Amino acid sequence: MQAAIIEMDNDQLLVAYNHVARALFAQNDLVLNQPFNYQKVFNLDNTINIDGQDDTIIVLDSQHVLLQKVMESSKTIFILQPIEYLKKRLSKIKVVGSQAFDIFASQSLVMQKLIAQAKAFSMQREPLLISGETGTGKDLLANACHQYSSRGDQAFLALNCAAMPDEVVESELYGHAAGAYPGAIEGKKGFFEQANDGSVLLDGIDEMSFQMQTKLLRFINDGYFRRVGDDNEVYVDVRIICATKVDLADLVEQGKFRKDLYYRLNVLSLNLPSLQERKDDITQLTHIFVNEYANKQGIIPPTIDDNVIDNLTRYSWPGNVRQLKNVLYSALAQLTSPRLTVKDIVLPTPITSQLSWVNNIENKTLDEITKQFEKEILLKLYDQYPSSRKLAKRLGVSHTAIANKLRDYGIGR
Repeated sequence: MQAAIIEMDNDQLLVAYNHVARALFAQNDLVLNQPFNYQKVFNLDNTINIDGQDDTIIVLDSQHVLLQKVMESSKTIFILQPIEYLKKRLSKIKVVGSQAFDIFASQSLVMQKLIAQAKAFSMQREPLLISGETGTGKDLLANACHQYSSRGDQAFLALNCAAMPDEVVESELYGHAAGAYPGAIEGKKGFFEQANDGSVLLDGIDEMSFQMQTKLLRFINDGYFRRVGDDNEVYVDVRIICATKVDLADLVEQGKFRKDLYYRLNVLSLNLPSLQERKDDITQLTHIFVNEYANKQGIIPPTIDDNVIDNLTRYSWPGNVRQLKNVLYSALAQLTSPRLTVKDIVLPTPITSQLSWVNNIENKTLDEITKQFEKEILLKLYDQYPSSRKLAKRLGVSHTAIANKLRDYGIGR
């Protein structure tokens, strides 16, 4: 039992306590049938009067504790539970399906459209493909889609495929039989078996090798697979959700992603907009992150000056929502007043560097200089537009032309 329980009668005499309370307090604090000075035992100062409220947060042994008071006709019951324990318990409770998308700021029209689309796609059985720049919240959207679906009360497991050896990916997803590897004395269920009737997120699907792509395609098609080192086939019913920060169509064109798998995955696709595309959400996001930080620290959220929002809205946010959260957390960690102002916000200064071709044109022909300049421009813009389609749209040229140039210059994947 994680809760400490203490009972006091109407004469304020201690009548009962459990073993958790016994371990939490000093021996002379809990003496049965003796007056119980709860103000002193709970470290309550004169400003806190629990007689007028049902619960409050106190500090015991350097940890925040929720103190609840239950009044009965013949006694008062005190229940104490560590905040960290409660947070872990709450994280295991499934979010009510209808509220799964409430975690997203959606003042912008682009997010309203995305969430409406996501709700519709969540109810289907086909694989779901989520794309978006780094820091846009692809994992959160995947989890919300799972929670909103009919599978919401089942398991949701996520595997990051980026830079993982094939044998690790295969073992994690499909499991292995006893003796499949040196030291593998017992068999192990993989993510697909563990998440039967639920969902599995494959983050960084663009990093998956051709061999693993082939196995995944077969599994998506019929739901059957074999554990590593096992001859028996296993069938499970799992919703596959894939996430990527790159354009898979570009990888298919470059021969770096299976075309048949791409078309199998790209049935229901969602694209998370960058923060630059949804600046109407910055106000709501700022309040969400400020309140979230305050709750974690057990403090009152600071007041936010109006010009703080104006300042945040003018910034380009190349790191998207994650960068906004980090900037605010950094400011709040150093805040010494009850008001958050522009002076407290430190935004990264864009680095303006001269293109290297300017100092490296000696003894080169015009054609060589032109190609060098072109390569520098493409390298500079590729970070902001990390796919040939986006880059082609930015530069006003055809997608094929940009794809060829990226390949010629060895830019990107």
